[in-house]
Amino acid sequence: MKALVKTVLVAALGLSAVAVMAGEISDTDIRATNARNEATAKDSKALQHLGVTFGSGKITKSYVDAKNAKNYADGEGSTAHQDIGRALNGGTMENTNVYATNAYNRTTGKDSTAEQRIGSVGYGTMKDTNIYAYNATNRAQGEKSKAVQEVGVVNSGKMKTVNIFADNVSNLASGKVSTAEQKVGVVN
Repeated sequence: MKALVKTVLVAALGLSAVAVMAGEISDTDIRATNARNEATAKDSKALQHLGVTFGSGKITKSYVDAKNAKNYADGEGSTAHQDIGRALNGGTMENTNVYATNAYNRTTGKDSTAEQRIGSVGYGTMKDTNIYAYNATNRAQGEKSKAVQEVGVVNSGKMKTVNIFADNVSNLASGKVSTAEQKVGVVN
């Protein structure tokens, strides 16, 4: 009997973990205006996730407002990772508005990485969605730094009836042997 109870408990915990990983945001307003996240020192990581689902997640009929969100990581080998309105790993974004005007993501230091992703879907579908990323800025400063900026991007999926407003977005990697990659309105 004890073995059966333990087996049922382990199975239940396993299912709850799967349910948590397949998150859903629906009929929801997320307001994170002026959100600020910061990490300093060697190998520091500033990870900012605003209106994000992981593991086959869905964002439907929702509003994500992260205007003026700031994310900083300073120090050698540091990482600044900013996600605003993202549905990952088989995700869906439908009938959703993502506002990230003046979003700012920056890292400084040798071998630093800055990744900014606004209104994106990984291995899924984006439909009937508006993405506002006016003046979004992503910076990686230092030797061998890397800056990646994606606005309105679907990786391995489909995009239909989507409006992307990305006027004046800026992506910069500065320093010897640095790399900058910017994608706006891209389906890979």
